[in-house]
Amino acid sequence: MQKNLFYVGIDVDDKSFHVAVLCRISNDLQEFKCAPNITSLLKKLSKFESNRLVICYEASHLGFSLYRSLAEKGYRCDVIAPSLIPELPGKKQKTDKIDARKLAEYHMKNLLTIVHVPSFVEEMDRDLVRSRKFLAHQSAKQKNKITSFCRTLGWHYKQETGAKSYWNASHLNWLEKKVTSCDNASLKINLTILQRQLEQTLENISLYNAEIEKLAKTDKYAKKVSALNCYRGLDTNSSIAIITELGDINRFKNPSHLMSYCGFDLIEYSSGGKERKFSMSKDGNKYVRSVAIEACQYALMAPKASAALRIRRRGVDKELTNIADRCMARLYKKGTRLLFAGKERNKAKVACAREMLGFVWESLRAVS
Repeated sequence: MQKNLFYVGIDVDDKSFHVAVLCRISNDLQEFKCAPNITSLLKKLSKFESNRLVICYEASHLGFSLYRSLAEKGYRCDVIAPSLIPELPGKKQKTDKIDARKLAEYHMKNLLTIVHVPSFVEEMDRDLVRSRKFLAHQSAKQKNKITSFCRTLGWHYKQETGAKSYWNASHLNWLEKKVTSCDNASLKINLTILQRQLEQTLENISLYNAEIEKLAKTDKYAKKVSALNCYRGLDTNSSIAIITELGDINRFKNPSHLMSYCGFDLIEYSSGGKERKFSMSKDGNKYVRSVAIEACQYALMAPKASAALRIRRRGVDKELTNIADRCMARLYKKGTRLLFAGKERNKAKVACAREMLGFVWESLRAVS
């Protein structure tokens, strides 16, 4: 006898939870609203048998906290990818009640894409690396702010000193002298505060770097980090970023699956005998995608292991270094071929980044 299940769709927001409960056999629909907390939701769901409920909600600001709370109470729950929920053409109505009904109905018909839920430890490791990247972006903005402000004052470090780069010891000394020699009080305090803020951000980044180094040396990540550090363009920070974002590499059946997950699929609209391809979709994990593209900044250079890369490869299994060497040669060949075909340099690098993920998949599978 077929088990009678109830599919529950929850539309979550800060003000309330809208819930739709759909019976698989009779198609009877029950709807209710409750306060946006797990206690109120459980009280409403208590009139159903927990083993007959299949709950789902969209990945949102709640993250996986609601999923974990429901799982602890013995409920089956799935987190749904919002961008992959089917849309009916011509339907222009959108309310919380309608969204909850759609989730319940589509989940019953197996039309929704379920998001991989990491463990709490994996999520916290991932957020540690993401926070470091956030501060790195902040420091770049702060540096640009200070440099732009100096230009508005007519201070040209490179022209005055003949230097080729900013933010080294010479540049910091030059900036300090400029601030000290200022007569205007507002100007002096403005630059002083901006410098202090930048110094604090850089200090915090150093603390994150130290913690990430410790994390990379743990038994859970050590082999994987060593495998990815064999690649030109990847170091400990970028390697641990890829590993924590991807989680278990075995959930990707093949390299193409991983490339799609990172948003490297091409947008295509081919019909009537005409083939039209556009840019990459970017519908995927932006963190892995950005790390891969940054790693391919040197992909168009001739394959060669630098001194730093040789140091990172010490003590690593020969099989892993061979994979990285094949990747280096493949990316150089692909990148130069695209350049000679007239492609833009940045587009060639993105194509190389997509190719690189295939080798990353192979390396992580080898040590998993």
